[in-house]
Amino acid sequence: FMGGVAISPLAITIVAAALVALAVACIAAAVVPGRDPFGLTEERKTAYVYAAEVLLAILFLHVRLTMPWLFSGFFQQYWTLVVMGLAYLGVGLGEWFRRREQNVLAIPLERTGALLPMLPLLGVWVTSQSVHFSLIRFSIGALYAALSIMRRSFAFGVLATIAANGGFWYYLHRTAEISFFAHPQLWLIPIAVCVLIAAYLNRESLTESQMTSIRYFSTSVIYVSSTADIFINGVGQAPWLPMILAGLSIAGILLGIMLRVRAFMFLGLSFLIVSMMTVIWYAAVDMGRTWLWYVVGIVTGILIIALFALFERKRQDVLRVVDQLKSWEA
Repeated sequence: FMGGVAISPLAITIVAAALVALAVACIAAAVVPGRDPFGLTEERKTAYVYAAEVLLAILFLHVRLTMPWLFSGFFQQYWTLVVMGLAYLGVGLGEWFRRREQNVLAIPLERTGALLPMLPLLGVWVTSQSVHFSLIRFSIGALYAALSIMRRSFAFGVLATIAANGGFWYYLHRTAEISFFAHPQLWLIPIAVCVLIAAYLNRESLTESQMTSIRYFSTSVIYVSSTADIFINGVGQAPWLPMILAGLSIAGILLGIMLRVRAFMFLGLSFLIVSMMTVIWYAAVDMGRTWLWYVVGIVTGILIIALFALFERKRQDVLRVVDQLKSWEA
């Protein structure tokens, strides 16, 4: 959508060489001792690196306007992957320089690499290209996930979750039979799991109340969306849905026991009962097996009596277990 500009090859070369020389001079002023003409502090020397990046961007624009034929064909169709490659390169170089304590280079490169994915997100709406939009978002999510792990940043974790799940949602949106109101658990469970993982990886930077809220909210989203899927489609049409809810509930209980987290265990137990009750309801009401209500009532009564008997006989042991549960994370 941008045409070429008529200019002689010599002028193109001179302008390009001047821009490259200025960029190299900016980098030298930032990292070579005694080359800073303004005597800036180490923190402010990052301005030289940003200036070099701006000059390189101008160089790219110069080449694009004067030699548009270089950007046809492969580059025109796959430019989003090229930009994402530059973003990964910037983040990788930023980490490499950071480990060598060269923050003057590390910080600008990393920040620029983190911002570059915005170009593919915006550019796909105005230019033609052959890369699937979901693939672009998945690659952005992977980049932000790496930044979240390296920087222990919950914010980057959230961005990774939004980008990756946005790509997955775009794929689901393009699939007619998997709409949000037909199978909400396919849309909501991945993002809830990603939020839980991001919170766990960055738990040191979150308060206890924040972690508790995230756990209860994300786990509730998983179970409620799975339960909604059962009511939308019905047990008769999709008998495997209660089994999925039961499997998720059991996994939550086991995870709660392993990690000593009350939220996972309590919600898992609650929705395991919900899963069992949906099957019983279907069998008793839709299939006419009303005798199941009597069986459930009798079994429930027996279990309650057995629970009280166990409490009276093993009072100290039960209280000890309750105290141990109180010491678990909320």
